[in-house]
Amino acid sequence: MMNKQRFLWKLNRLMRQIEEQWDTIRNLWRGSQSATRMCPECRALIDRRAKTCPLCKATLGYRAAGLGKLLQNVVPNFMPVSFVLLTVNFALFLLVFAAERDLSAQDLGRLVWGVTSPRLARWGADVGALVSAGQWWRLVSAIFLHIGIVHLAFNSYALIFIGPLLEESLGKERFLFVYLLTGVSGFLLSNAYYGPWLTTAGASGAIFGLIGAGIALSKRSSRGGSLLGQQLIHWAIYGFGYGLVIGANNAAHFGGFVAGLVFGYLLPAQHRGPDSAATRLAWSGIYWLLIAVVALSLLFAIGVPALSSATD
Repeated sequence: MMNKQRFLWKLNRLMRQIEEQWDTIRNLWRGSQSATRMCPECRALIDRRAKTCPLCKATLGYRAAGLGKLLQNVVPNFMPVSFVLLTVNFALFLLVFAAERDLSAQDLGRLVWGVTSPRLARWGADVGALVSAGQWWRLVSAIFLHIGIVHLAFNSYALIFIGPLLEESLGKERFLFVYLLTGVSGFLLSNAYYGPWLTTAGASGAIFGLIGAGIALSKRSSRGGSLLGQQLIHWAIYGFGYGLVIGANNAAHFGGFVAGLVFGYLLPAQHRGPDSAATRLAWSGIYWLLIAVVALSLLFAIGVPALSSATD
């Protein structure tokens, strides 16, 4: 009799916990559907889509809605493009590992340090000679390809820390533009510096590009640079130093960093003033064009190994 009562008590407690969790989820979802937001300056409730506050005229930054807002409530630093980039990096790494593993003792080495250069090249890594031969898409696909879990972990940590900050400041369209163009710039300099046959990959050039853009933006927004700008300078110094120690592709890092500085000085941050309708339309077109280029490049990267396997 005592065991039955104890069981019923535990069951009731479990059901209450489930109900509480369900209520929390429902409240989070209701919050994500709100059509209003609070102005950070005057605290007035205004339309969520507004770029400027109609009362105090303050310029407003990006705020997620719907599923993005729900994820932002659960993960406070959630920004859509940054986390999609992170997800694609992990998905491509797992795809390459699953396709190249052979249930041997070497699988652990492939997981930690990546596959060999010829196999990496088959999956879309940057090889200067192949890019010159017309395989332009390698400059893009290589940004999402990583050489082992250690390489992926370092770049993912940097992207999680830096990405959301820059995405909120620049807006998702400019952020994606800077990320991809600095990554491509890094590989172009790497190909010129190391010659046509180096096989290289990774988001490091794009991440150094974000660091450079963040430093430039902080210098523009405050005299002498903000605390964030000083932290990013430390990131750059440590990154270049660590790259020298482990023999990383510092040419790609430098190319991405310099390109990021240039874009950071040329591109207006989203919070510096509302865009005109024509500017918003132009950046929206650039944004979707870049997504199409990434999708096409990754299709080529995935299709080349599949084609090679079919013809072996």
